[in-house]
Amino acid sequence: MPHIPLFSSFWRQITTVTTTFKSKSSFHQTLSALRSCKSTEDLKKVHAQLIITGQIKDTLTATKMVESYAVSARNIDYAFWVFVGIDSPDSYSWTTMIRGFLEAKNPEKALEFYGLMRQRGVESNKFTFLFVLKAYGLRASYQGGRIVHGKLAKVGFCSDVFIRNAMIHMYLKSGSIRDAHLLFDETPKTNAVTWNTMIVGCFGCGDTDRARRLFDEMPERNIGSWNAIVRGYSMFGHVDIARSMFDLMPERDLVSWGSMISAYVQNGRAAEALELFKEMMVAGVSPDSIIITSILSACAQMGALETGKWIHAYMKKNKLRNDIFLDTALVDMYAKCGCIDTAFEVFNSMPQKNLCSWNAMLSGLAIHGHGFAALELFKKMESAGVGPNDITFVAVLSACSHVGSVKEGWKKFNQMDKEFNITPKVEHYGCMVDILCRQGLLSEAKELIRTMPMEPNVVLWGALLNACKVHGYTDIGEDVVGSIRKPVSEDGGCLVLLSNIFAAKNQWSEVEKMRKMMKEMGIEKKIPGYSSIELDNVIHEFFAEDRLHAKWCEISAVIERLNTHLEVEGYEVNPLLVLYSIED
Repeated sequence: MPHIPLFSSFWRQITTVTTTFKSKSSFHQTLSALRSCKSTEDLKKVHAQLIITGQIKDTLTATKMVESYAVSARNIDYAFWVFVGIDSPDSYSWTTMIRGFLEAKNPEKALEFYGLMRQRGVESNKFTFLFVLKAYGLRASYQGGRIVHGKLAKVGFCSDVFIRNAMIHMYLKSGSIRDAHLLFDETPKTNAVTWNTMIVGCFGCGDTDRARRLFDEMPERNIGSWNAIVRGYSMFGHVDIARSMFDLMPERDLVSWGSMISAYVQNGRAAEALELFKEMMVAGVSPDSIIITSILSACAQMGALETGKWIHAYMKKNKLRNDIFLDTALVDMYAKCGCIDTAFEVFNSMPQKNLCSWNAMLSGLAIHGHGFAALELFKKMESAGVGPNDITFVAVLSACSHVGSVKEGWKKFNQMDKEFNITPKVEHYGCMVDILCRQGLLSEAKELIRTMPMEPNVVLWGALLNACKVHGYTDIGEDVVGSIRKPVSEDGGCLVLLSNIFAAKNQWSEVEKMRKMMKEMGIEKKIPGYSSIELDNVIHEFFAEDRLHAKWCEISAVIERLNTHLEVEGYEVNPLLVLYSIED
């Protein structure tokens, strides 16, 4: 059972209740008073008055108090405290508690209460079953849901469209698309909610084709139908199809805009997310905190600092209530854009911090080379009693790489499993390889790759080969060359690096072998890498050897002047660091 809170300040608040309320003892006036409450503290004052007047002894009044605590204030502990004081809780009382546990994201406790309700012989109503079906869906409990389905058939509730929708949703959440479809086909009267439930469920089960067929067959679509299809395609990375459906929408709401913006951000297309956000603002649609969080993530991806600052100012101007997610997104944006001081200001001003908040600040420090600051922050995180996860250690190990401490790197790497029960992933091995390679410990790095418990990926081989090039180490070994073939079947970056290492030592026969290998593997020259910069709220992207930019001539002239200045200052190009083109 939930923890029963101590009312240390509760009774003191009784004296603050006005005497005018005492005379308003009718049930409807009590309802009005409960609806006007905006916090748990407000509810406690009304609760106190109900105890004084004796109204709390009325089952319906007490249940309304339970509902206000559990659903409106999301305080299941206080709700339970009131519930246990009801002499004879009825079906509405029990159902309200079951609903409350669902609101508290605790389907297990909701089902436990349902079991107690049945033991006490209290009859379930339609609403009870709706919440119980939802609980079984959240637990993905097929067998439990089937038992409830049987009970519903016995009491004759299966014909109710809301009950059928809840059963379809439960089966889909439990992964049984067959049972869901059977119910759907047997339903004599289906509404848009039924169709939408099926569409969302099919996407959830990975059946995109069936979801699209259902959408096309719908007799009548609502905005929820369009949002379901946009979100569904986005979930599987089909962003262009999602956008085509978004463009066809007869009307859009905040969910529509938010779903499409989030799709762009989650699939690494931040520039398009920012462009769509501008369209939304021009259309006169005000963003909510969810959209703002997505846009801040897009700014972080693009390094769009000025846009991020504008968003921050917009939040302040429109008094958008900062929550832990918005604050974390702000920290992440400022940190990734290089404004470490501002990121720290936001971070330190947060009234509450979760693991994501700490990780955002740690990662920002690490990627910008503030290794010592990141390691110091990690110590503060441990002192605050916040347990790290695998993402935390990617940042911490990256910080060790920047400070050049092999000893500290091994210490943190070994801490993962021994102290925090976190199994190192390929990313953590990659960080350790990078630490070793930066210090020229190439044999140790090669041995770590050889003994790691999973297949090394392109990043690990790339780190090793790049270090070999920097340190002029060409004795790679046939075992490494052979191992590289597997992880780079679709990415020739490692083979290009290997080819350049041999070319730097004039080992042209080896270069020819690498090129032949690339040809056999079907590796073609990919789209070149690019960099971006924000100027006057416009994101400019530059590809390697790109001459398409409107001001390419001016940019080239500036680069030439920079090269001249470097030569004057005595800079000499290190030929070992020059990459040869695949086609050379």
